Amino acid sequence: MIDKNMAGKSLGVFEFPVERGKIKEFAQATGNTNPMHRNPDHAREAGFGNVLMPLTFPGTFTFHMPSEDAVMDAMNDLGMDPARSVHGETEFIQHRPVFAGEILTVKMSVGDITEKAGTRGGTMAFVELLMRFFDSNNEPALEMRNVFIERGAF
Repeated sequence: MIDKNMAGKSLGVFEFPVERGKIKEFAQATGNTNPMHRNPDHAREAGFGNVLMPLTFPGTFTFHMPSEDAVMDAMNDLGMDPARSVHGETEFIQHRPVFAGEILTVKMSVGDITEKAGTRGGTMAFVELLMRFFDSNNEPALEMRNVFIERGAF
């Protein structure tokens, strides 16, 4: 059973280095041909100091967490049953462009926990996991919101 008292609880802080080579690999892997993510000369000609991080690049955050199992650990701490849980959605909110060479600080927390009656019986739970990315001046750079859904037991 999901512990609704976990809403708002911090799940930790970690660093997220934005590396130019990793941005290029990510762009290639996702079929992103925009030279702003691949070519530093092109980015400078456009008025930027370095290549831009693609908006969905923070989806690689798990590679920078203290534990490879941090997301599963969070689900366990929440009381979620992985056998009845799925990833529902991810939303990215960009406050400003992020560039290669930056090191962002990520603050991970539990957001809202809501319930809804399932159409096949039982109650579904919706759990938000929030990641807020801050720059070296502690200014918000972007946010990533993941929603996990646990279907009700029959």
